[in-house]
Amino acid sequence: MGRSAMILFVLPFMFEQSSAQQNAFAGEHHAIVNYWLGNETPDVPNKCGLPAINYALRHRNELDASLQSALTQVLMRPTTQKSILVGNFRIHYDTTGEHEPAILDAQHNRIPGTANRYADSVGAIVNYALRFERDSLGFLPPPLDDGTGGGPEYDIYIQELGGSFYGNTTPEIPINNKPEGGTFTSFIIIDNDFNFVFPDSNKGLPALRVTLAHELHHAIQLGNYGYWSNDIYFYEMTSVWMEDAVYTGVNDYYQYLRSSQGHFRNPEVSFTSNAFIMYSRGIWCHYVAKRFGREVVRKFWEEARNARPLLAMDAALQQQPYSTSLRNAFIEWAIWNYFTGPQRYDSVAYYTEGRNYPEITKSGVGFTPPSRTISGTTFPFSSRYYDIMSQQQSLTLLLSNVNTSAAQAEPSRSQSYSLLLSQNKVDETFSATSAGIFVKADVGDPTNWYLKDLFGVAGAESAFPNPFIVDGRRSVYFPITSQNTVNGTVSVFSSSMDVVYSAEQTSTFLPQLGRQVFRWDGRNENNDVAGSGIYFYVIESPTQSLKGKIAVIRK
Repeated sequence: MGRSAMILFVLPFMFEQSSAQQNAFAGEHHAIVNYWLGNETPDVPNKCGLPAINYALRHRNELDASLQSALTQVLMRPTTQKSILVGNFRIHYDTTGEHEPAILDAQHNRIPGTANRYADSVGAIVNYALRFERDSLGFLPPPLDDGTGGGPEYDIYIQELGGSFYGNTTPEIPINNKPEGGTFTSFIIIDNDFNFVFPDSNKGLPALRVTLAHELHHAIQLGNYGYWSNDIYFYEMTSVWMEDAVYTGVNDYYQYLRSSQGHFRNPEVSFTSNAFIMYSRGIWCHYVAKRFGREVVRKFWEEARNARPLLAMDAALQQQPYSTSLRNAFIEWAIWNYFTGPQRYDSVAYYTEGRNYPEITKSGVGFTPPSRTISGTTFPFSSRYYDIMSQQQSLTLLLSNVNTSAAQAEPSRSQSYSLLLSQNKVDETFSATSAGIFVKADVGDPTNWYLKDLFGVAGAESAFPNPFIVDGRRSVYFPITSQNTVNGTVSVFSSSMDVVYSAEQTSTFLPQLGRQVFRWDGRNENNDVAGSGIYFYVIESPTQSLKGKIAVIRK
């Protein structure tokens, strides 16, 4: 948006609200949030009002009179009965009336007369969050305003938000006047009790903590690095990650991962979507922070001063010591997203908290030789997962669209593909898989697509099939390089490195792979069928030693 347009948006902030306007505060926000959501009906509370405000500002000329009025009210700074200065922040609140804040008791009921305690808590929490985000992570503090709230310090307003969202950060006065990617002063509004949050353990102060970490990061983003109005997803995924970085014990973000609108249920939705799904994509920052170090998130924002977020992330990842690209990182992230949930998580190799994440949505497809074609669509910069069942074997395929140009220009325009499956290698464009099936992605621009067998390639020195569907009758095979029969030891360990199975074996020739193999039937040393999970194997023979891991799925 141009500077003149933003000034029109900013001017209403300078007016005071009447009592009637104050009483309608939550309703006006609710109307704007519903306008942003459109046909979406989230099954969890809205985290932040910034996307709704941003959407309404971008479409202001399309709003009807009632929404125009609602937007004007939302953009105004509230007036309050009292304010206190705590460190770097001025906290504004009421001590009586609808917007009076309150601490919650053990049964999550408001405790009367605790408005001052609540405001003190806001001050203590947000100053701690600032020290963490500034001193530990290296972000610049939010810029001070022109004294609009009573002084140059940053202003936080406590209001009854009616359960429509946790809080919001509103861009206010332009700083560098760039038409896009410009910086702004801002102010924060937060809920006055957080009694609508679930689970119950997060009601009250836990939700207050993560909200202040989240909204403070928005103030830092808008004030120092740039406001790209078409890329609000970038702001939300970073701020959701920041909640867990500052207050890792709250885990409020789990509810967005488990939502029917979340990423794990909808991996085919574009990474750049500004819809409700963006909250669940805070896990992108969990991935990059563990994979490359937390400082890479700050480098994303430093690059965003001069480029839109996709280009900024790519520029940061190409720097030393990362030396990769956004496309490569996105593909690796898509692989990480498969290894979640109690049965498949590996907290060492993938997400630290992956056990508590849902499993990614997969499409189950049967394969009967000699061939099959699977057709579908997905959006730019997104993925689909397929479970291919062939007789007693299974194959898990990841198909990712990594078209960055389309993701930035037309994220809501789907792109078509066909997966070609064959029992024979039709030509060199078909790839072998761990299930003895050959596959190919038939797409218009192969350079913008990536197809991977998530558990290796047939003939490689890795377990086959993987994942292994265990029922006590089928076996998983461990190929070796020897062309002759050899004796060796097969050991299988649980994810906690307890011995599940260990035995001396003589290798056999498996025609399906054309290799000598050792085998395991999925039973432990008590002859019980092993449970679902990630297992590690070690093969010791005179010719070689092999180590690896396998996903076991108990039928």
